[in-house]
Amino acid sequence: MKLSELGEFGLIERLRQLVPTAGPGVIVGIGDDTAVLETTGGTQLLATCDMLVEGEHFLVDRLTPFQLGWKALAVNVSDIAAMAGLPRFALISLGIPPHLEAEYLDDLYRGLAALAQAHGVILVGGDTVRSRRGLVVDITVLGEVPKGGAVLRSGARVGDLVLVTGQLGDSAGGLEFLLQGPAGGRGFLPQEVGLIKAHLEPRPRVREAQAAVRAGRVTAMDDISDGLASEIREITGSSGVGARLWVERIPISPALQTAARAWGKPALDFALFGGEDYELVLTVPPTEAEAVAEAIQKETGTRASLIGEILPAHEGLQLESADGSRVGLTRSGWDHFLGDRSNQGT
Repeated sequence: MKLSELGEFGLIERLRQLVPTAGPGVIVGIGDDTAVLETTGGTQLLATCDMLVEGEHFLVDRLTPFQLGWKALAVNVSDIAAMAGLPRFALISLGIPPHLEAEYLDDLYRGLAALAQAHGVILVGGDTVRSRRGLVVDITVLGEVPKGGAVLRSGARVGDLVLVTGQLGDSAGGLEFLLQGPAGGRGFLPQEVGLIKAHLEPRPRVREAQAAVRAGRVTAMDDISDGLASEIREITGSSGVGARLWVERIPISPALQTAARAWGKPALDFALFGGEDYELVLTVPPTEAEAVAEAIQKETGTRASLIGEILPAHEGLQLESADGSRVGLTRSGWDHFLGDRSNQGT
């Protein structure tokens, strides 16, 4: 069915049927000018928004509409996780090209709904407009955190240790495969499909963040959206400190190492500068780091790796190799207006 036949309000009703719209805390959901929400006593509201634009953040021929819906919501839920919060409500705004068929949006909303269900998120509203230059998906997520319990980027202290969840660089490796295609015209191998899935279907680390703050004092935290180098720079800049990362401890999957060798690129570059992993990087006092890492793995099954330490600000950002040699980390990651800055500096 063409959207010109369905109309705006017919589209809203059609999409409303595909996602959860009622639940605890929803006083008024879809159907009025705004949603009316309540949070439980003793909590603070968190709000985040993220926009995905066709041609800038995704190519419609390289992912399914289900995957686009999943990822669009996942990147917002990840921001809530990075604050040690719980995501609760989402508002979805779409800029829709007139030629797009309603069935595409059906599948996009099924992806949204699947991610929402996995994290207890309820869709409570949004907007739809016509776009003449491609599809735009703009999402706002509201979450909550106990009063005073939000973990900020600015709390890292000298002596803290740096941990990350999961494996880094897989998403950037998956994007490389999507752009280049498989070698020799063959189909993608299972390990290559795994990298692609890491890019298209990221897993927000909500449970991991909750396990971490229950187990110990997390002083700073960020989600890895623009690459580890960028996120550690954000934490140290906000906290007024420096950091040293131990190269051999940065977790990189065998699949990415194999692919990077085939491309003639350092696997470490994908982990440091690639982005869109949506893993967590967090700082913890040294006396609590082991307990936090163990709690994350025990409660969620996700590995947490100790990869560095926080230094005084004058020592800057450093990479330390297995032989003890050190170099300054002056390169950064993705910037939405400058593009990939990973080739700047050394």
